[in-house]
Parts: sequence; C-alpha cells; structure tokens
Amino acid sequence: MNGIEDRLRDAFGAQADTVRPHAGARAENARRVRRSTVRRRAAVPAGAVAAVAAVAATAAAVPGVLPGASHRGGPDAAAGVRSPGNLVDPSTIVTIPATVAGGAAFTPDALGADGTVAGRTADGRVYTAGPKGGRPEPLGVRAEGGLAAGKGFVTWIAPGSWKLSCRTTGGRTGVIGPQGATPADPVLTGGGAVVGDDPMNQPFVATGCGDAGRTVDGHGKGVLGRALALAYPTLFVADTSNDDVIREIDLRTDAIVREHPLPPGVRPLKLTGEPGKDGARRSVPGTGFDQKWRAAATKDYFATLVGGELRIVARHGWKNVAVGLGLGKPPAAKSDRGALLTAGDHLIAYTTGGVSGVIDTRRLGDGRTPPRAISTLVLKGPALAAGGWLLWRDGAAYRLGRVR
Repeated sequence: MNGIEDRLRDAFGAQADTVRPHAGARAENARRVRRSTVRRRAAVPAGAVAAVAAVAATAAAVPGVLPGASHRGGPDAAAGVRSPGNLVDPSTIVTIPATVAGGAAFTPDALGADGTVAGRTADGRVYTAGPKGGRPEPLGVRAEGGLAAGKGFVTWIAPGSWKLSCRTTGGRTGVIGPQGATPADPVLTGGGAVVGDDPMNQPFVATGCGDAGRTVDGHGKGVLGRALALAYPTLFVADTSNDDVIREIDLRTDAIVREHPLPPGVRPLKLTGEPGKDGARRSVPGTGFDQKWRAAATKDYFATLVGGELRIVARHGWKNVAVGLGLGKPPAAKSDRGALLTAGDHLIAYTTGGVSGVIDTRRLGDGRTPPRAISTLVLKGPALAAGGWLLWRDGAAYRLGRVR
C-alpha cells in the first residue's frame, strides 16, 4: 500500500498549471489557423516535454462504461503533434487531458492492449479514456490498487478490500479470482488472461471479467512465486522466499518451463536473528515480498527495474542486451515504489523519479546477435506501453497513439 501512498503524494506535490480544454468542433477553423504555430512548437525535441499536473479538486463520480473502439482522427485527434522519437503513427495520436471534469489531476495507472487507459485522481477515484481520446470519464468507483486494462474491461481493488472487481465496455460489473487479490501487487492482462496474486501470495489466472479463475499449480513448492510479468502464454513469477529464482510458467498447462537467477539488486527474504514474543522470526524490511520492484516482458525480452536501474535480457539464452540506460534512481528516492515498467509488442517503457524512457526492442540484440544501436527516448512524466500503443505525457495533457 506504500506504493499507492507514494503515487498520491506525488500527485499532490506536483506543480500546478492551467489545462487548456479541447476546442471542440466549432473551433475547427480557429485550430486550422493555429496549426502553423502548433507545428513550430512540435519541432521541439520530444525529450524536452514538460510534466505538468493540475491541482486536485472534487468532482461528482457517475458510474460509467469504458471507452469505445479505436478509430483514426475524430474530434480529439491531436493535429500537428509529432511522434516521440518517430515511434508512433502521427495520424493515430489523440489527446487525453491530464485533468478530469472539476480540475482534479488524472494519473494513468494502466494501458491496455486495446488502447484503454485506466487511472486515478489523488483521492483514488477511477477514470478511463481510450483510443478516441478526450477527457477521462468516471467509472464511479475508488481504487486502492489492482488497476489494469484488459480487452474490453478494466479491473480495480476498492480501498480496504481484497476483491478484484472488473467492468466491461457494456457496463457489466463482475469479480475476478478464486479468493481475492492483493492490492499492493500488479494485476496482469494479456492473451485473454487476467493474472494476480491472492492474499496468500499465490498467483491465480482467470479469463475475462467475472471469471473466478483458478490458483496456478504450485507443484508442491511452498512458494511458487509472486506474479511479475505476462507475455501470454508465459507468466513470470519471482520466488524470493525459498529457491530465489524467477520461474517461467506456461499458463496453458501450469508447467514450469524454465528457472533463472534473480536479477541483481533483488534481495531474497531474510529473517531477523531473534524471534519475537510469539516465538516467530520476522522478515527484514526491504527483503523478499517486502521489496517492491518491477518487471515486464515481450515475446522476446524480459525487463526489470530494480533500484532505479533498468535491465533487459533476451529470453533466448537469457543474456543481457541492455543494462542501466540512463534513468538512475533520483537521490531522494528510497525505493522503486511508484515506479512503472510496461511492455507492448515492441516497446518497453519505464518511469522512475518523474522521468520516463522508451526503448524500441526491434533495435536490440536477440541474444544471438548484438544490438544494432541501443537508444532510449527520454520523456518527462509517465509513459506506458501495451500491445501496439504508447501513452506519454506532453505538457498539460497525455498523448496516445499506435506504434509504427
């Protein structure tokens, strides 16, 4: 829950600014006149964008449904906005304001492979947007954790709850998981599967909104591992309590396919030397499940963010192809709580200390060949990747577009 508190603290502490509302259809002629100015502004390098958060305010939350299907252009298309690092098709870029109705700052938590964006205001209210852009719409719920976007639905865990709730594009609400979920752990979606950790730190898998699902077979191990990343059908789990390994699990069969050493910087569970009054030994803070670090995966790569350092390995041969690409942990940061690491079909995006990096894995070596050129697009503010989409902060708004 500390990760949630850190994100709320970051949202309140961000610098306030004025958000320009979308002009709408009647302003189309004026927007055409301004396009020359927009193009000159867009000529500034993408790495120079400024992160601006709006002041939090109270607004009525009305239960809603998720955004509709993707389309090109439309009233919220971001005319004249350049693709960051030439990674995104400019004709697909749309604008999502960084504030909700009433002025509260909107911070994205999750991006789905269908372009659905799910996020919260500082008081935990959940809002969604999508490939059509436009101001985020209220879902009518609050979340402590569990924010994820699957194909046609979003998930959340209400404050004080262990229940993983979901809502579809049609407005149907359901519950996922056989025995609840842990708010502090990620909920993963992909290939039609939804994966999380139950309150006993056992990974579970379900199919779509409202499916109770099942606990992943533990193979007789005391701890199979905490769910880290999903590149369907492969689930990556980290056992930091017993065997100190990362396991690859085939969700179609629950078979353990491979095991790998823990990434550098990950601290396995360590117990205090002296038992407490109840005779039990306590875990040392910052070890085992208490250490919060991030992971993401594509069909070819596995990435981790530990102690502010990004590490990418090729899944073929498990060889490092990129380490420490320039976004070191800020001096004031004490942990990776609140950091983001996401992966799409080809992009890996990571955010730490208010700065983001985006890497095109098509330029990385595959474990059999060396990298052609490792380049990191650096942006201010959060960036998320999923499927064929990239979401990034651009001044007083977010932009969403399809990867080339």
